[in-house]
Amino acid sequence: MKPDHVELVAQAFYAAEYSGDWDDAPEILQQQFRDLARTAITLLHQQISHCRSSLTPAKISEPTHGKETVQLPS
Repeated sequence: MKPDHVELVAQAFYAAEYSGDWDDAPEILQQQFRDLARTAITLLHQQISHCRSSLTPAKISEPTHGKETVQLPS
């Protein structure tokens, strides 16, 4: 996780909640948003990893009536 990614996500979360400028926010509040950003990024990476591991390739069936069909895993 790159520090600049954490900072950008923290700023985005802050902007969603406050109308003021990030640079004017108290350091303790900025740190809370950075912690929230780290948590969000970690959870997102976990979700992406889970989704990738659960993907299975689709099976292409023999043509039916001149059309190929794709069978997706259920």
